Amino acid sequence: MGETVTMDDKGRLVLPKKVREEARIKANTVLVVNVVEEGHVEFIDPEALMRKAREIAAAKLKGWAEDDHEATRLITEEAAKHRDVAP
Repeated sequence: MGETVTMDDKGRLVLPKKVREEARIKANTVLVVNVVEEGHVEFIDPEALMRKAREIAAAKLKGWAEDDHEATRLITEEAAKHRDVAP
């Protein structure tokens, strides 16, 4: 089980230092709060989420050559046809 925190009468929570360090959340970090279900919320650092998405994309697209992609060839050919047609 995780750390225990108490919400004050204004709805504020203090994340324990151990939690902040483990989640790598620094002071003044903007977090998105999602309600998962009654009594269950999650805090998400959108910057960390984007870093993770970039890592995944980089791994998935490693070795990708845009020039070798069939769709790129078709779009390039179609664009060339339209350039040749004068308005």
